[in-house]
Amino acid sequence: MNPLDGVKNYQVFYGHPTDAILKDMQNYDLVIIEPLHYTKAQIDLIQSRGTKVLGYISVMEVATWNTGLMSKLQAGDFFTRNGQRVHYPEWDSYLTNIASTHFQGLLLTEIQNQVIAKGIDGVFMDTVGDIDNEHLNNPTVLKQQRDGLVNFLKQARAKYGDIAMVQNWGFDTLETSTAPYVDGIMWESFNADTIKSDAWSQNMIKKLQAVDTKHSVKTLTISTRQSAESHKLAKDAGFIHFHEADEYVNWNAGLVTRTTTIAPALSTPTSTATSTESTVKPAETAPKTETAKPAETVAKTETAKPAETVTTTETAKPAETVAKTETAKPAETVAKTETAKPAETVTKTEAVAKPTTTPVKATTPAQTTSSSAPKVADEKKVTSKKDEKKKKHVKKKAVKAKKYAHVTKQDAPKGKMCGKAKQQTAAFFKFFKL
Repeated sequence: MNPLDGVKNYQVFYGHPTDAILKDMQNYDLVIIEPLHYTKAQIDLIQSRGTKVLGYISVMEVATWNTGLMSKLQAGDFFTRNGQRVHYPEWDSYLTNIASTHFQGLLLTEIQNQVIAKGIDGVFMDTVGDIDNEHLNNPTVLKQQRDGLVNFLKQARAKYGDIAMVQNWGFDTLETSTAPYVDGIMWESFNADTIKSDAWSQNMIKKLQAVDTKHSVKTLTISTRQSAESHKLAKDAGFIHFHEADEYVNWNAGLVTRTTTIAPALSTPTSTATSTESTVKPAETAPKTETAKPAETVAKTETAKPAETVTTTETAKPAETVAKTETAKPAETVAKTETAKPAETVTKTEAVAKPTTTPVKATTPAQTTSSSAPKVADEKKVTSKKDEKKKKHVKKKAVKAKKYAHVTKQDAPKGKMCGKAKQQTAAFFKFFKL
């Protein structure tokens, strides 16, 4: 059984939680968080009404601000090309060598300390897409890295049981290597204006549906524009969708409302090799102290509820052509109001949105092991975005400054997953157009 079965909505949030945020998280089927910022008691509260929680780690990159983890890395834990480490200036992070057994051990320890010990239901593995982006032209290295990732996943399964495991991007790697070991894959930049007209995307939808049929691997999608259209496109494909308007920095409050008690989930994992599905506790309430931020309505298809009015404040982003990865764009707010009907997904123009997936790191007590900056490894090249890249760069700098202003170097936030544009290879396109 896939631990993501029954999940119809989710949200990604990497910041520090407040009482109001913890309470609102109980309305979702799934939330993806930065585990460093949470105590076990807070995780228990989120899960008290059946919400599943995934904790973020980065498996293919380590950021320099994460001094605790960096200090434990050995020379062989870094991937080198022509004798040089591969560095990503935008994120000040380094490409790792997942084939290194030492590095695999560090990641397993991080899962133990930040996921299992806190009763979190599973792991969201960012930067998996780096394998395809960086090594597709070198079959020998590509196989080594994929084999290393599979070995890591097998060890995690052996140690921690049936925890939920979701990878970000790496579609080729999923199909060839990881599908038997993961429960889900995230597809960021799932924007209707691009997806509907792009042959690669249409072919990929079919491939992911086939992988789900064979291995029960759910697809989680995230859009940054055209929320209603993107949500409908994802729903029609059988995917779980979230519309992200705030670069994963701010919690999008009030997007969904749970009005019925959720059936108990699986038992809470211990710190040994047992399942991490937590036991659902009686409903608890947390005092709401925060003013809801601008949000968009999340299309909820869970249980039929009485007609209710949902007010949506949606952040529209400038039209963009998706290259391999996306960065948040300057936002314009568009207010819309519509009525959500029982047991159906709202698909009106630019109205309904689902929670997205990309944790934004906030500060936490100094931790020694964490994952590196979240970002999207967007695996395809669309039309030219030269002019837009300048705007993205300026926006990204502003966002990063805002995120890092209040944190120490040790605890600096990871940033937004949809950040780094990566060069796709012709071989990559050739593979997926087969």
